[in-house]
Amino acid sequence: MTVPFILFIFGLIFAPLAFGTVEQWSLFVLELATGVAYIGFFLTARSSKESVVKVPGLLPLLLLLGLMVFQLVPLPGSLVKIISPGSYDVYSPLLSLPGDGDSGWVSLSVNRRATLHEMLRIGSCVLMYIVTVQLLGQPKRLKDTVNIVVFLAAAVAFLAIVQAVGSPDRIYWIRQVPHNAHPFGPWINPNQFAGYIELICPLAFGLFLFYKPRVKGGESFRQKFVSFFTVPGIHFHLFLGFGTVLMVLAVFVSLCRGGMLSIAAAGAVFLFLTKWKFPGRGRTIFLVIVASLFLAISWFGWDIIISEFNHGFEGDGTVRDGRLTLWSDSLEIIKDFPVFGAGFGTFLSLYPLYKTIGDNNIYAHAHNDYLELLTGSGVIGFFLASWFVLSVLLHGWRMIGVRRDRYAILLGIGSTSGVAALLFHSVTDFNMHNGAVAYYFFFLCGVVVASVNIRFSHYTGASSTNPTVRSLLKPHSPKGLVTLTFFGVFLLSATLVIQGGALIAWIKHGAVADIYVNKQLSEKYLQKVADNMKRAAFWDPLEGLYSYKLGTAEWYLDDKKEALRQHLLAVKKNPLEGVFLQQLGLLVEGGNGKRFIKEGYKRALDKESLVLTYAEWLLWNDRREEARDLLADRLSRGNGEIIDWTALLNSYSFSRQELAEILPATVDAWLQYGRYCEKNGNYSDAVFFFDAAVGILSDALDPAPSWFREVIHFYRRQGQDAKSLAVLRQAVEKVPNSAYFHILLGNYYQDQGISYRAREEFERALILDPANRQARSKLRRLGYGDSYKGR
Repeated sequence: MTVPFILFIFGLIFAPLAFGTVEQWSLFVLELATGVAYIGFFLTARSSKESVVKVPGLLPLLLLLGLMVFQLVPLPGSLVKIISPGSYDVYSPLLSLPGDGDSGWVSLSVNRRATLHEMLRIGSCVLMYIVTVQLLGQPKRLKDTVNIVVFLAAAVAFLAIVQAVGSPDRIYWIRQVPHNAHPFGPWINPNQFAGYIELICPLAFGLFLFYKPRVKGGESFRQKFVSFFTVPGIHFHLFLGFGTVLMVLAVFVSLCRGGMLSIAAAGAVFLFLTKWKFPGRGRTIFLVIVASLFLAISWFGWDIIISEFNHGFEGDGTVRDGRLTLWSDSLEIIKDFPVFGAGFGTFLSLYPLYKTIGDNNIYAHAHNDYLELLTGSGVIGFFLASWFVLSVLLHGWRMIGVRRDRYAILLGIGSTSGVAALLFHSVTDFNMHNGAVAYYFFFLCGVVVASVNIRFSHYTGASSTNPTVRSLLKPHSPKGLVTLTFFGVFLLSATLVIQGGALIAWIKHGAVADIYVNKQLSEKYLQKVADNMKRAAFWDPLEGLYSYKLGTAEWYLDDKKEALRQHLLAVKKNPLEGVFLQQLGLLVEGGNGKRFIKEGYKRALDKESLVLTYAEWLLWNDRREEARDLLADRLSRGNGEIIDWTALLNSYSFSRQELAEILPATVDAWLQYGRYCEKNGNYSDAVFFFDAAVGILSDALDPAPSWFREVIHFYRRQGQDAKSLAVLRQAVEKVPNSAYFHILLGNYYQDQGISYRAREEFERALILDPANRQARSKLRRLGYGDSYKGR
C-alpha cells in the first residue's frame, strides 16, 4: 500500500499549492494521481485478499455520475422537447436547418464539453472519497495524514498572510494574476482560500483538544504550570493551538465575509457537538482560543473588517450585494431546466441568456453552490447530492454518539464541523467549483467516515496486516470489489483520453494561435492553420473553437462547402457561443441566417464583441429603428467606447437627431463623437457635438478637468473665442482648485490689456500651486518679479 498512499498524500499536498487547482494541467495531474492511487489500492487489496469496507453514501454518488452521463447522451429532439424544453430551445435553431428537423438528436446538456470535464472532476472527487475511507482505515495512516494536512494548512495560512503584506498582487511573489483578481495565498480568489482553511481549521482544533496535557487537579498553580510545559508532546499541542489561531486569523485578513461567517459557524457546530458528547468539558480551552484569536485580529485592526461588512449595505440598511440579482437570474434558469438541469458546468455558457445585471462582466458561477447545482442538474441532481452529504453527516453523528475513543470522537467532530462550514459558505460562494476545495471537501467527508469507525491496536483481532478489522464498517463482497475496481479503471481511462487529448489539442492550437486568419494570409499559412485545427479537433472533438477556426481557414482556402460544414459543426458543439452562431448566420442564406445572427448576439458572453455585427446586419436589412435601439441600449449601460462605433454610425449616415437618441447623456460620449467628426474634417457636426457636451457639462456635479480642457482648446481651434471664454469661466467655477484654468484666464486678461485682473488670476494659480513656474513667469513679465522670487 506504500505507492497508493504516497500518491494519495501527493494529491493532498499538490491540490492547494498548484494555485488552487483551477487550470487544466493541474486538474489533469490531480485526477491522474487520484485515479492511480485508487486503482493501486484496490489491486493491492485484491492480491493480498484484504477486505474493502463499504462506504456510506456511495449509491447517490454513482447515480449522480450516471445523471451526468445521461446529460451527455444524444437523444431524439422530440423526446428532449418533452423532458427538458429548455435544452430543446437552446438547440432549436439548429433543428430548424434543412435536413435536421425534429428528428435531430441533441443532448440534455447545452455544453457537452463542459459537462464531460465536470464529470471527470467530480468523478475524481468520488474516487478521493472512497480511497480516503479505505486508506485511512489504519490508525497510523489516519494520524499521519491528518497531521500532514493540518501542518500544510497552517503553512499555507502563514504564507498567505506574509504574501498579503509583501506581495499582494502576485502568487508566491512571482506569478502575475488577472487585473481584476485579488490573490490570497495560492488562490486568486480569497473566498476559495477561506473555503480551504475553514475545512481544515476545525480538524486542527480537534487535535489540539486531544493532545492537551493532563495535569493533576491537586497540584498548586506553579506545579501545574511546570507540569504543563514538561509533559511529553507539549510542543505539538502548542503548535496545534497556534496553527488554529493562525488559520482563523488568515481568513479574517483575507477579508472574505463568507469565510469569516463560515469559520464562526464551524466553531458553533464544534462547540455544540463537544457539549453534546462531553457535557461540562472544553469550555475554558475554547474561550482561550477565542480570546487569542480576538487579540490577534485586534493587532491587525478591526476597522477594515467592519468596513468590509458595511460594503454590502446601503445607508438605509438595504442590501446592495450584486449576488441578489445573480441569484434571481439563476432562479429563472432553474424554472426553464427544473428536472434534469442544463448540464453540469454549463452556467458560464447559459447565463448570458438570463442576465439582467447591467454590466459587461462575465459570470462563470452563480455565487451560490446550491443554485448552481440546481441550474446544472435540476431537482434530480440536487436530491442525489443532498442524499450523499446527509448520509455522511448522519453516519458521523450516529457514530460520534456511540464511540468512546476520544481521538476518534474529536477527529469526527472536527471533520464534521469542517464539512458543515463549507456547506454554510456555499450559500454565498462557489467553493465546490474550485478544484482544490472540492477535492478537500470529499477528502474530509472520507475523514468523517474513517475516523468515527476506526479501531485502535488494543482491540482484539487487530494487526498491521489486516487493517479492515480496525474499522467498524462492513466489508465489501468480492463482487463489489470487482465493480469498484472497474469503476476506477473506467474513470482513469476516461481522464487519460479526455484530459490528455485536451492538452494535446491546446498545444496544437497554441502553435498557430498568433496567426490572424484573413484573406491576405498566404495559402501556406492558411493550410498550416487548417492542419493544426484538424489535429486539435481530433484530440478534443467537443471543443467548438477548433472547428470554428478550421472553417474560417477553409473559407479563405476557397472550400466554401467544407467551411460551412465546420462552422455548423462548431455551433452543434457549443450552441451558446455567440461568435459561432453569428459566423454561421453570415454564411447561411434566408431566415435561418437572420435567426443565427440575432441568437448569436443574445447568447454571447461578451456582447460588445458581437453587437456591431448584429447592428450592421439590422441595418443591412433596413431595420434601422431596431439597430438604433440596440446601440442606444448598449451605450446606456456604459458598455463599449464610442470610438469603436463611430465608423458604423458614420457609414450609415445617421442624422444628428438619430445620434442624439443613440448617444448616452454623458459628457465623454459626446466629446468622443465630436472628436471623431473633427478628425474627419466634419467641423460643423463637431461643433454640434461639442456644444451638446458643454450643455451636459454645465449640469455635471463632479466634472473632470480634462473635459473642460478639451472643449476650450477645440473652440480655440475653431476660432470661437467667445465660447472658449465662456467654458473657461465655467471651468474656473466648477474646478476652483485647478491652477491651470486660472493661468488660462490670466492669459486672456493679459491679451485684453487688463493687467490687474491678469495679476489676480496668476496669483490665485500660485496660491493653488506654489511651485508653478508658469505662474511665476507670467507675474515677472507683468513687472512683479521681485515680489515672487523664491516662492
